[in-house]
Amino acid sequence: MSFSASFPVRFQDVDAGGVLFFGRIYDYCHHAYEEFWGSEGVDRAHFFAGAEYLVPIAHSEADYRRPIRHGDRIDVRVDVTRVGKASFTLRYHVTGPEGELRVEASTVHAFVDRAGMRPIPIPDPLRAILARHLLREPAPDLGTQ
Repeated sequence: MSFSASFPVRFQDVDAGGVLFFGRIYDYCHHAYEEFWGSEGVDRAHFFAGAEYLVPIAHSEADYRRPIRHGDRIDVRVDVTRVGKASFTLRYHVTGPEGELRVEASTVHAFVDRAGMRPIPIPDPLRAILARHLLREPAPDLGTQ
């Protein structure tokens, strides 16, 4: 089951050519990631700052298919593609106003204890949310479409 969020592309996020600066796609993906947890009733203030764990990004990658421009409205679809013992992987499909694929990205998030930054198991309530959203068929690797 996928989650989607829609955002207007802001002027501050584009380069002099009016195209989304490449690193900014992660801001939009992370915003959708935050909205995903919020849509599941997770207290985001606690999740991101108050819990006994942290959930840093251990890996990220993105493939840029078509330009994203200032004023475009983009949809960011979030798919859970893997749930491990202490980490999970998300795939983001970013589409433009006509539904065409603009960017495909992925992030790997690892649960670590706040004190020692050591891997810990994904807490059961969060694991249940991730499992509900887990894609049942494997997602293709980036760059293969």
